[in-house]
Amino acid sequence: MTRTITNPATPTINVPLNRLYPATENVRRTGAEAGLDELAASIQAHGLLQNLNVRREVGPRGAPTGRYFVVAGGRRLLALRRLAAEGRIGRTARIPCRVVEDDQATEASLAENVVRVAMHPADQFEAFARLANAGQLPERIAERFGVSVLTVRQRLRLAAVAPSLLDAYRNGELTLDAVTAFAVTDDHEAQERVWRQTAAHAHPATIRRLLTEGRVLLADRRVRLVGLAAYEAAGGVVDRDLFDLDEGGGWIADPGLLDRLVEARLMEAAEAVRVEGWRWVEVARDFPQDRLWRMRRVQPEAVPLTEEQAARQEALAEEYDAIVAELGDSPEGEAADRLETIEAELAALEAGETRWTPDCLAVAGAVVCLDPWGEGVRIERGFVRTEDAEPDAVANDDESARDDDAAGSAPEAEEERMPSMSGALRAELLAHRTAALRATLAERPDLALRVTTHGMALAVIYRRPYGGVVRSPLPGTGFDAGVPGVEASKAAVALSVILERWRAALPTQADGLWAWIEAARTEDVGALLAACVGASADAGNADWTIENGTAWPAARAATLGGLDPTAWWSPTRASYLDRVPKALILEAVREGAGEAAACRLAGAKKDDMAETAARLLAGKGWVPSLLRVPATMTVGDEATVQIAAE
Repeated sequence: MTRTITNPATPTINVPLNRLYPATENVRRTGAEAGLDELAASIQAHGLLQNLNVRREVGPRGAPTGRYFVVAGGRRLLALRRLAAEGRIGRTARIPCRVVEDDQATEASLAENVVRVAMHPADQFEAFARLANAGQLPERIAERFGVSVLTVRQRLRLAAVAPSLLDAYRNGELTLDAVTAFAVTDDHEAQERVWRQTAAHAHPATIRRLLTEGRVLLADRRVRLVGLAAYEAAGGVVDRDLFDLDEGGGWIADPGLLDRLVEARLMEAAEAVRVEGWRWVEVARDFPQDRLWRMRRVQPEAVPLTEEQAARQEALAEEYDAIVAELGDSPEGEAADRLETIEAELAALEAGETRWTPDCLAVAGAVVCLDPWGEGVRIERGFVRTEDAEPDAVANDDESARDDDAAGSAPEAEEERMPSMSGALRAELLAHRTAALRATLAERPDLALRVTTHGMALAVIYRRPYGGVVRSPLPGTGFDAGVPGVEASKAAVALSVILERWRAALPTQADGLWAWIEAARTEDVGALLAACVGASADAGNADWTIENGTAWPAARAATLGGLDPTAWWSPTRASYLDRVPKALILEAVREGAGEAAACRLAGAKKDDMAETAARLLAGKGWVPSLLRVPATMTVGDEATVQIAAE
């Protein structure tokens, strides 16, 4: 039997706006006023695309009063009233309405609000893009839809994401935050490559980091040195991040120009230092700490106080003693302020002035480089090169190392003949070690506090912003471009998850961070510190298994943190075995699976050896010495190897 769908008589009439009122039958109670500006702008630009559903008001004697109650379309009524209040339409403008019977009012309101399905955001992005492609400027689109120009530009940027990613967003495989992260670049090929790389764990922070690797942030210390205005005045262009307009929300489009401007600033500073009369002045991007550590360093001599300064020092000391004698050593109010002022002035006088003697200038040099904290140019003076040092000083320096050199010459020569891994593999393994250390520190607030305190004391007390576990300035979680695979490693992803949780928990704007820290529990502040320290840690490039390896701060931190390298890295053909000589494959099998297994593989071809070694080492807990943590760790089924134990 065929059923016919009928529509009851539903007359449509035009009702003056000032005769329309909200109805109690309207089922929408929540969020009725949300987005009214956009709705009002759309109605003004495109007209009322959907009629209001109304019921007539009937008087006591059954006669119509001329008033109508809107049972479905309450938000449209509010938007129309807003347009009238702003003078954009008349108060008696004729509004098309569909009349329903009293007993159908609630049902009509419910039907209109329940059966409709909201447009998917991806469809909205593409619709905005079609308007733009048709020639409408973002300003015009914003006006017609009641949104900001920034919102329009953001939606257009999202519409420009690779179609395959928008499809993944529609299918629920990607979140809107992830799509926003992909929108930091217009390169579809790069977007799809990162999507394939991070498909199983597409965290926005990881996506954004991989896509912006190698780009210069506006918060970079080089930009702070040159100044964004100077860069743009020189013809430089800035790529703005439409989804992060805070400081640093964008990138330098011409790194080459920025580097030239930085070099010019450093050379300008170096010329001023050369005038001081140093034997040599070196200009470098970063402080060459590895080389300068080996140099002797001379110090300036103190300049004696003048008679006036000495008299001032004595007078201040007498005044200080008099206040303490009268009020004690913990006065309040003006007396306390005065004591503080006296202490500061006395400290300045005691520190005094220094000067470089002609002898120092004749033998030593200076280094001009970028300040590690981004505070401009850093100048370090007084370094003496070996060839410039006096013979006695060179002899003293060499004497302490002569025995070690003699004892170590033969093993070093022997080591040169031993097979070794490539520089690229070594860099990758070191990056994996750093990733594991970061993930470990990010979950250890107690250890992060020690690591941070150590680094701060080095910088503040000893004026050495290096040598600790945490770099200065904090570098973020990126790795060297030569080892891109580490970004998607298990450790790096684990850290990204931790940081994403903090980004969601902390205030959106940086201005609100201090208030959050001030009000937070101590343990929460410690946990945030741990995440930041973990994101900034650097395991360095020293081998922790050699003599004195346990003394390296990063090695100590890894030991205290219980870092287990086998939890973050495993020896596969791709990660290690295909990339080292046969001798190192056999060494791995010998340590991980035993001497007998290594003997059986000794005569195999490289490809077969790597394949078999991968199976033998699977689950054995073996890692190369470069990844081992100073502790006793068990490898293989039977062998226990002592690795740089304390």
